Amino acid sequence: MPMSRLTLQQIRDNARSITDTEADDVSDALLNLYIQDGYNRIIDLERRWPFLEVSFSFTTVADQRAYSIDDFTDDDIREIVSLVDDTNVRLEWISYDLAEETFIRSADGPARPMYVAFWADQFHLFPRPMGEYTILVRAYREPEDWISAGTVLDGPDSFDMPLVYYAVSHIYRSQEAPTMAAEYERMFNDAVAFARRDIMKPDSYSPMVLSSGSWKHRWRNWHTTDYGY
Repeated sequence: MPMSRLTLQQIRDNARSITDTEADDVSDALLNLYIQDGYNRIIDLERRWPFLEVSFSFTTVADQRAYSIDDFTDDDIREIVSLVDDTNVRLEWISYDLAEETFIRSADGPARPMYVAFWADQFHLFPRPMGEYTILVRAYREPEDWISAGTVLDGPDSFDMPLVYYAVSHIYRSQEAPTMAAEYERMFNDAVAFARRDIMKPDSYSPMVLSSGSWKHRWRNWHTTDYGY
């Protein structure tokens, strides 16, 4: 059964209740800094938290190579995972340097895109599209600014209490109570570690695959091999 979520105000209230302090002792602004720091520490533990997964799509334009992410999603994208076209073929990532050497300088005729490079917040498709293709993008977004909004944290409820512990540890540190500060910091670290382990373990419908044995075409043969397009 899911736990009742803690709002930002409730996280502050719990921290003050544990430390027997009032708003005059520890301001909302200061507590927000503590809570933000704790939340950032949690987020920085993983690049690919499941609760930050997003998907969006865009349609190519004939002879247009570059596409800006912001034109197709309102999310602040942290990392792109994959791009798949409307025939379920995944575009292969290549470096922009390799793309310049292979396509722009030699063979850059329009065709069905098979490769993608990322540069200056834009997708660059290679070869240039010869028509309209729908591309599905899977990505991870940046967390929302839930503290400025004053809502529940952007993430699972298992991170609610750890942020209370983190704020408490900083309050005790400011009161020059290092033993209590260290104890609540340990509680924060332990609670986050348990939550992280549970969140990141493979699901039964998405098991960890060490080697799928799948075959991939490589850029050296893109212009000579028949891929069934």
